[in-house]
Amino acid sequence: MTAGVRSLSLEETLLEPPALPPPPTRHALFAILIASAALLHVATIGTGDLSSQTEGQYAGAAREMVEAHHWLLPTNDGVPRLQKPPLLYWLIIVSFKLFGVSAAAARLPCALAVVASVALIFLIGEKLTDYWRGFLAGLIYLSCCGTFLLARIVMPEPLVGALIAGAIFCGLCGYQRRRHRRVWFAGFWICSAFACLTKGLLGLAYPVAIFVLLSMFYREARVRYRTLLRWEYLAIFFLIAAPWHIWAEWKFPGYVNYLIAREWEGHLWGLSDDLRDYLGMPAYQFMLMHLAWWFPWSIALLPGMIFAWRRVVRSHEINFVDALPLCWMGVVFVPLLFLGQRQDYYSMSMWSAFALWAAAVWGRMPQKWRIAGAIAVGLSGMVSATAALFLARATRASNGNWGIMDARWTAWNALHDMPGSTWLALRPLVAITGSSLALFSLIAVYFIFKRREKLAAIALAVSMVPIGLSMMDGVARTAPYFSLANVARFLNPRLDAGGDTIFEGPLDESSSLIFYLNRKFFLVNQNRQRAAPLGTPAVDIFLNEDAVLKKWGQPDAVYLIVEQSRADYWKQLFTSRFHVYHQVATSGTYLVLSNQL
Repeated sequence: MTAGVRSLSLEETLLEPPALPPPPTRHALFAILIASAALLHVATIGTGDLSSQTEGQYAGAAREMVEAHHWLLPTNDGVPRLQKPPLLYWLIIVSFKLFGVSAAAARLPCALAVVASVALIFLIGEKLTDYWRGFLAGLIYLSCCGTFLLARIVMPEPLVGALIAGAIFCGLCGYQRRRHRRVWFAGFWICSAFACLTKGLLGLAYPVAIFVLLSMFYREARVRYRTLLRWEYLAIFFLIAAPWHIWAEWKFPGYVNYLIAREWEGHLWGLSDDLRDYLGMPAYQFMLMHLAWWFPWSIALLPGMIFAWRRVVRSHEINFVDALPLCWMGVVFVPLLFLGQRQDYYSMSMWSAFALWAAAVWGRMPQKWRIAGAIAVGLSGMVSATAALFLARATRASNGNWGIMDARWTAWNALHDMPGSTWLALRPLVAITGSSLALFSLIAVYFIFKRREKLAAIALAVSMVPIGLSMMDGVARTAPYFSLANVARFLNPRLDAGGDTIFEGPLDESSSLIFYLNRKFFLVNQNRQRAAPLGTPAVDIFLNEDAVLKKWGQPDAVYLIVEQSRADYWKQLFTSRFHVYHQVATSGTYLVLSNQL
């Protein structure tokens, strides 16, 4: 008898040999990675109040859209907010509908985007090399300081980073496998379309530029990615991304020009001149910030990059696998460094690529430079622990005068005015940081000596877990200096009986009130055209000082929120006219003044 053997087709033999089923280790590593991301980012979404600026703008707009039942037009205190497309607002609205209006519900979409990014990093790393690279890259992404801090902020970057990673994954699968290539390429355009609905034109420009660069360097990529331009894919993209933009242009003529100006010319509408100056930080500062956001891996990989760069970079034999993360990083980072507004979180779209690249570099570094990198991380921990011992003395000596901070930016102003007791309360967190880094770097050095570089990388990643949780707690403790949530909680029961709230300052700096305050509020001494470039609210919220004085003399309650430095000015103005001046509350650097007790 002859055994029946199925003949293999030419495609199965040469192009797509059947893959072996993945081992249980692969599934276990993937599950560990997803569970870790969920515990660190989803389970902690309720920690701390939402801050002003970005978080208040997005969460507040979503709350107003729910209350007004207007699902297309985001507004802040009634002012149309069209700086970014609406996908993040819609996701926050869904979260509000499912879990109620809260800070945790507002943070949930971004937290889930981090989990999705980690999953996609694992899958991309597995496609490029093996599942161990994907696992280590996911750990590197999770354990970076910037992921613990910036990925928790309610803003488009975590979501658009996940969507761009999804587009890259679909493009990579289409490149590697002929079977279902059309489906994967359709997925590329779908992810790019949703990225455009989150961030604007950059959601399309980044993934397209990455594959254009790869096509320039590799003939196989040029041949296979040519089919990405089929009209069916372009139709899918426009059907998803275009309708809302068409509606916005019809409703607000000039919106498209406004959007292009923001994305490509760097105009920062509605922001103060001081904040615009900060966003244009020098290139060296932009680089140093990323050394901090990518810590500890920016330190752990530095010896290998300096002393063994030929071995870790392999510039003379870069293949498609090595070129993909490098092109990804270059497309996002280089324009920001030399051309765009240098705001550090703008680069979050390529942090996934950094993690994939860092995992490859760690695997290629010679043993002695891995040891040097682990020791450098441990030394940084010892420096942090030493700083914690002297923090109390330095705090008492400074009396809150932290003059090294750049007073041009609102956040730095808040840090500048933070009392010594608040800094002293953070001392245990600094001690935890130093102890964790010192301990786990020693464990990493031991594993490196045993030639278990994967376990050493895991040890360095684990060292950041208590540090990341401490940073989250530290941000929550300093929330009164970045958020007006406590002011809103104080005012809400008092406003139930009527009255007005007035804020002196830009709408962006009061945006946490949009989320936490149950009523609309007024702005005083603000540029109407800058605050509302595309349209004014139905109720005029912009007042001058004469209008404030008129309201102050009426019997209804009026609450004026001002910076501490402006309190004397308003006190003199009120007492010279009415002899009525009451300071009824304080939060961070803000005071609440009222015409009634």
